[in-house]
Amino acid sequence: MNEFDYHDVRIIGPKYTWCNNKCGNAQIWERLYRCLLNSKALELVPQVANRHVAQVASDHYPVVFQIFTKEFQKSKMLRFEDLWLSYHASFNVVNKAWSKLVEGDPMEVLNKKFHKMLRALFFWSRDKHQNLLELKEKLKKEVADLQNVEMNGEVSADETHLLLKIKVHDLNVTLARLNMWWRQRVKVKWLEEGDTNSTFFHAFANDRRNGNFIKQVKNEVGELVTDQDAIEETFLIFFFLKSGRKGAVCFLDGRRQYIP
Repeated sequence: MNEFDYHDVRIIGPKYTWCNNKCGNAQIWERLYRCLLNSKALELVPQVANRHVAQVASDHYPVVFQIFTKEFQKSKMLRFEDLWLSYHASFNVVNKAWSKLVEGDPMEVLNKKFHKMLRALFFWSRDKHQNLLELKEKLKKEVADLQNVEMNGEVSADETHLLLKIKVHDLNVTLARLNMWWRQRVKVKWLEEGDTNSTFFHAFANDRRNGNFIKQVKNEVGELVTDQDAIEETFLIFFFLKSGRKGAVCFLDGRRQYIP
């Protein structure tokens, strides 16, 4: 299936979708039905699940394809990007941020310096550089245009050839940076040459994002919870009880609050 870019959607509920309804050694369980999506579909609907509903009047379990449409606020945590190291200017950004005076104990100073450095790199990258995908398409077009000019002999061959070499180099650098960006998100330690920056990595990263999405959880009384607000509430109560603190969790102005 992977060879043809089809990916099995993660399931919720029973593992199998069919039973012959016999007992003992004669009993057979099979997963007959699957939901497959290609990479394009996973990009459009990254949060999906294949729900196996309880069997009642048949030896087949009903299968429901579920799309989670609720939008979740993205994490605001800043993370170091490996591709920053490919820009020589990033070292100057680090030196400038690190040299700023910070007060506090040694551990606090170190923590603040790391935070300032990361923020400086993030805003430098956001303000100074184009989106890599846009830059890739722009360079591909420029390379194609220059190749046409060179073939038609419209301008000096030496001048066109030199400019073409520069643009091809810039395109290769951009592709390498894109590959680095995807590798950091996919977190795959092995990399085959033929898969560099391929559809496989895009699908793998989307699949990982889908796998990180919590679709169901059991609450403190053993009930299976699938509603996203209820899932958040279940985790809140679990860690509240685990901490051993005394008090209550309630809602004030639409927000969960802890009352001692």
